[in-house]
This record gives sequence, C-alpha cells and structure tokens, in this order.
Amino acid sequence: MIAVLMIYDCRSLQLESGVVYLPTWREDRRGSPNSFLRSALFAAIQSKDRLNLKKAEIFSQQGITITYTGEQLNQEDLTVWLALVDLMKKDLLGTECKFTAHEILKYMDLGTGKNAYERLDIAIVRMIACAVVIDTNTKTYGGSLIHGYVLDKITKVYRLDLNRHLIKLFGDNDWTAIDWEQRKQLRHKPLCLKLHDYYSSHEKPFPVSIEFLSDLAGSVNKQKAGFKAKVKIALGELIKIGFLKSYSIEQNIVKVERA
Repeated sequence: MIAVLMIYDCRSLQLESGVVYLPTWREDRRGSPNSFLRSALFAAIQSKDRLNLKKAEIFSQQGITITYTGEQLNQEDLTVWLALVDLMKKDLLGTECKFTAHEILKYMDLGTGKNAYERLDIAIVRMIACAVVIDTNTKTYGGSLIHGYVLDKITKVYRLDLNRHLIKLFGDNDWTAIDWEQRKQLRHKPLCLKLHDYYSSHEKPFPVSIEFLSDLAGSVNKQKAGFKAKVKIALGELIKIGFLKSYSIEQNIVKVERA
C-alpha cells in the first residue's frame, strides 16, 4: 500500500519507453491542473444540488474551454481526485495503484464509517462515468478523470488506474501545488474551498467581479447580494487560516492579497 509518501527527486514530466510520470510536489501539497482550479468543473455545491449534464459548457477563466457530460462534480470529488493522484505521483500513469478504502479515507483524514465508504465509491464511479473535454491554449484532453478500478470485496483493496493522457493537463507547468493542510481546514465549506483553489493558482491574483466568482463556483444563488455576502464570509475564512492577507470589495470588484 502506498500510504506513506516519500520524498523523491524533483522530476519533470517524462516519457520513457511510452510510459509517463506525473510531476512531483511537496508532501504537504496536492497537485492539480490549473484548468480544474480556474473553472467550475468542481463546483462549490452540495451533493443534493448536483445536475446531470450533457455536453454542457463549463464556465472557466479565459483561455480554457471545458465541455462536460455526466453527474456534476463538486469539491468533495476534487478532494478524492487530489488524494488519488498524489498516491500515484511516483508511479507510472496507466499502471495500477493499490489501496484499501480504509487507507484512502484515513489518508484524506476522513471518517471510516459505512457512509464514508459509500461516498468514496460513488465519487470514484462518478469520475469514471464522466466525459470531459478540456481545451487550453496549448493542449486538449478528452476522457474520464479516472480510467477504471477493480475492487476485491473480500480484502476491500482497490486496484485503480488513471488515464496516461492526463499528463497533458499538467504540461508546461500548467498546474498548482495546493496547500493540503489549509484545504483540510476548509472541509465542508464548498465556497471557501473553491476560492482557495482559484487563488492558489495565481501567485498575484488579479481583481475579478462578484459575477465571475459566482460563475466560477457554479453557484445556484442568482441573487448578487446574497452571493456577495457568502464571498465575504469565505474570504474571511481564508484570512483566518493564513492563506490571504487581506481582501476588499468595491463596486462588486473583488481584490485579494495572498499571505
């Protein structure tokens, strides 16, 4: 089981004899393509608010185009995906990663009750069943976010693999290492998580509108004043955990300074 991460020499994207490695990041970080963080692909919504989408265009920052089919993804799905990719970062994409459901839940610092097992399995299946096409200025990826898995019902061991073409999303240093401890402090706060993701992907975030953040979050709250109030609370939480130094909102334009 690859439950304890080790430090490896920093390694660029490599192609050796047709096999592909992910880039590496620090043990207290989790790597994500910027296209995930700068779009509404993983929305800031509760599970009960998920939609079933068919070739839907997902809101994203300029320079990124995403089309999605499947049950809508949220921040809980992103947490699972980040953990699985982190476990595989020293292995070859397209090879199996083995772990038990108990181990991956502990790895994410989650409970290990029956409900947690079910939510983990549903999240994995959801990301196998989806079809996403991501276009950036330099590359296109089309496929699911998890290639497939086999679960031994006796030992509860998953044998899971990721599509080797996912490497396209990490190319040209177009990815971000997210502070995992900060993310865990924001658990069960979808909008806080989404803003943390987005601003993590910008060293010096530029001003954006409340409308932009609403679309980025995939918000179902169409009342500008109501969403603005939620943004203020979420940004305050990001200051509390030491991620942001300050923020201001003037005429619905949001400016933040990272700590």
